[in-house]
Amino acid sequence: MASQARVQQPPWQPPPNADGKSIHIYNSLTRSKTPFAPLDPQGKKVTWYVCGPTVYDDAHVGHARNYVSTDVIRRIMRDYFQFDVKLVMNITDVDDKIIIRARQHYLFDELIDPKRRRGTTTVQETSLAAFRAYLSKNLKSIPHDVSAEELPAQIEKYYGDVLVGKALQEGKISKDDEDKTKMRIKTAQAAADGIALLEASPDAIEDEAFLGKVKDVIMPYLDSLHASTFDASDHSVFTKWAKKYEDRFMEDMQSLNVLEPDVVTRVTEYVEKITAFITQIEQRGFAYKTSDNSVFFDIKAFEQGKNSYARLEPWSRNNMDLQADGEGALTQRTSEKKSEADFALWKSSKQGEPSWQSPWGLGRPGWHIECSAMASQELGAQMDIHSGGIDLAFPHHDNELAQSEAYWRDPGRGAEHQWVNYFMHMGHLDVQGAKMSKSLKNFVTIRHELSREGGLNPRSMRILFMLGGWKERFEVTEGLKKEASAWEDKVNNFFIKVLSMDETRVANGHESNSNPSVQTYLAEAKGKFHSALTDSFNTSLAIQAISELITKYNSLEASKIPFEQSKTMALWITQMVNMFGLNGTATVDSETIGWSGIDIPAFARPYLTLISSIRDRLRQQAQKKESIDVEDVADIRQTIRDSPLAESTETAPHQKVLDDVLAMVSQLTESKQSVGSIMGVADRIRDENLWDLGVYLEDRADSPTARIRPVTKELREAKDAQQAKKAKKSMADRSRSTTAAPAARDDKRTISPQELFRNEEYSAWDDDGLPLKDNEGNELTNSKRKKLKKQWDHQKRLHDQWQSQHQQAQHP
Repeated sequence: MASQARVQQPPWQPPPNADGKSIHIYNSLTRSKTPFAPLDPQGKKVTWYVCGPTVYDDAHVGHARNYVSTDVIRRIMRDYFQFDVKLVMNITDVDDKIIIRARQHYLFDELIDPKRRRGTTTVQETSLAAFRAYLSKNLKSIPHDVSAEELPAQIEKYYGDVLVGKALQEGKISKDDEDKTKMRIKTAQAAADGIALLEASPDAIEDEAFLGKVKDVIMPYLDSLHASTFDASDHSVFTKWAKKYEDRFMEDMQSLNVLEPDVVTRVTEYVEKITAFITQIEQRGFAYKTSDNSVFFDIKAFEQGKNSYARLEPWSRNNMDLQADGEGALTQRTSEKKSEADFALWKSSKQGEPSWQSPWGLGRPGWHIECSAMASQELGAQMDIHSGGIDLAFPHHDNELAQSEAYWRDPGRGAEHQWVNYFMHMGHLDVQGAKMSKSLKNFVTIRHELSREGGLNPRSMRILFMLGGWKERFEVTEGLKKEASAWEDKVNNFFIKVLSMDETRVANGHESNSNPSVQTYLAEAKGKFHSALTDSFNTSLAIQAISELITKYNSLEASKIPFEQSKTMALWITQMVNMFGLNGTATVDSETIGWSGIDIPAFARPYLTLISSIRDRLRQQAQKKESIDVEDVADIRQTIRDSPLAESTETAPHQKVLDDVLAMVSQLTESKQSVGSIMGVADRIRDENLWDLGVYLEDRADSPTARIRPVTKELREAKDAQQAKKAKKSMADRSRSTTAAPAARDDKRTISPQELFRNEEYSAWDDDGLPLKDNEGNELTNSKRKKLKKQWDHQKRLHDQWQSQHQQAQHP
């Protein structure tokens, strides 16, 4: 294959009004960032065609990366740059993959249903025959008659090197070949396990576990036997399958908050227009018919007509593997093709495949022609943007361009026709270094990822993809997940902080009209944000600008930030996250600060406000060293009676917590109280009672009242880490206590007070070794520091005494 360095792309013609002063887009037609300008003379309307899914299976997270990234860019163009975007997306609902998958499942269902089964062959016999056929085709080094029990040893013998990361063929490294071999080994081993299961227990034939293990070898085997006799005259076998997965795809997109296309086109609804499109290409001399009534695109004739083929990847034009993949598994080789690189526009009818009438006889459209015809029908002779996954660049998109330019080119003009001005390709999503794909079976479906415990949610997935950028190939690592989670939590905390600010400070004159630093920080952030989006929609830098803005805001003294300025900043950030699609259906012009997930339900707020106020009272009296007496309890009871608390099934858990809180406060009056016992009740209310409701009370140094906020993922992880640390420390303490000698007291006396608190519980100390901050960087409260100072003084006395005795023993 020719290298990219030696083969250059054909020239690209910028639109006439591209001034290079506004947006620049990374354009696959030039492999560089080019100034963007729409075809619309007024510069407002943008036409965009997106290659949609081939609906034969559930969409995976790699597909999500493609369509979510597309959606983010579409929203930026529409809501930030104010373009009027018309987006067309196709659904490929007839294709080799759909035909094969629908037919295979139909045949498999026949096999396991005794009433529908073809012939007299049993499921067990079919499983064994399919297993051997699979080995013969896909793992040719292994003897095809190997038994299920012998398979692991044979795999190790012939493919052991591949399993440990070595090349399939010595001296020839092809990551895809190795990954496919590993996938085939996994499929063969699963089938062997299923056969062994059936041999041990014939009743396993009805077991879902058995069927799941053997299905992937049985289905292609049955198809090889019966495809040529399969009755495909009833298209419903194929259309039902495609409709099922189209519906599931649309559900997935809705779950991910991807905007619906303005126009959706389906191949089965455009067959007549597709045949007309092919006819014009044929009439212009760029296509030819073969004796089996197929029609192929004539690349040589196209290029002799002074047109450019393979605009996107000219270095891939002789890649036979990519060409074959683009033609589909059901395309039969023919000696009548003028060139091996010529591709099918119309595929003649074969038994077992759906077909339609055409000027050349029964058949169906080739894959590439579908998009050319449908996009041209909806958007005309030229469009602004065409996008899709990078794996479609060659041959699919290059063939699309050739077909469309052959169709639209004016024979009277000498210049080439440029059908697409900007081609945008979304990068791969990798799994352990390999592209996530259905062919490698290394994928996680969107619906599984969204539903599994610990999986990504729609917002976190979108943030993750925005961090990775739209065109770069990247892998979802734990580090990247943590980065996305940290950004989300930072924005969460900022919104909660602003929403809980006391607006009365303005009315009471407790703050100035403006803080110059806030104005400067916001202006700088807006500038960086804008620059990032004009630089080929660099969402990673854009959300970094938001993060930096929040960091600078948090560095300012809260009491010196006017509420109106906080509100202005929060509203801008809200509108930008809305624009990115991170807040459901909220619009970019929303005047409501924040995003979903930080609100306390309205029905719960009266209860939570009341419980929080009771806890605030406990803390304030403890800090004043005042006890809780019966009059306090009576006052709290009266406050509860006077509060407008609605009772319902929704509020029942909150009512129970309120009852429990009142009971704990009452118990304080029945025993000897201390600051510690009162604060213990306050902590229990926060850390147990309300936590179990998904609510956290955040104590603030600058306010006597706690901030009511929902429990976030960040808070849960912090609490889990703290509990794990305590458990580890407890185990270490128990271990020391069981092995410590009677001299343990003396051992403690040997510790200098300067070293007593230098451990993982704290992160900063003064010159005497007294802690200043906890392990999360928060400053210790005065009461905590006083308590530690008492322990420090006690340790100093013990240590001084030990030193004195030690010196006397050495110098009697």
